[in-house]
Amino acid sequence: MDCEKIKENLRQDAVSLVSAVWHGINFDNISSRRRMKIYDEFANKIKSASATGKTSQFLEKLCEKMNSNIIDVDAPKVLEVIRDIETQDLDLEILDVLRSETELIVLLMREANNELKENSKQRNMIFACP
Repeated sequence: MDCEKIKENLRQDAVSLVSAVWHGINFDNISSRRRMKIYDEFANKIKSASATGKTSQFLEKLCEKMNSNIIDVDAPKVLEVIRDIETQDLDLEILDVLRSETELIVLLMREANNELKENSKQRNMIFACP
């Protein structure tokens, strides 16, 4: 597999991991003032948590820093990503992507979340029609 393809796969895996953490955050406990800068805070905590040697440790640290509990829906995907990364011995590579491309990863996560919201709205509109 060529280098750029591997890097793109690592980006997608990174987005999956940080999205799972994001979905596990209880935003009801976050003040409106803090919410205004939550994406910057999240990016900073991703960089900080990525200063480790294992993907699983990164995930633990980020969950702790963001007071997040990964929800049941995301857990199988997270376990699959971690297993694949560790099996292929790509821990240091994905952690490097998380550190060096943090803003891109957060942007990709936001785009994916917006897409999910749009799809959900469309589904709700279909079911709401008489």
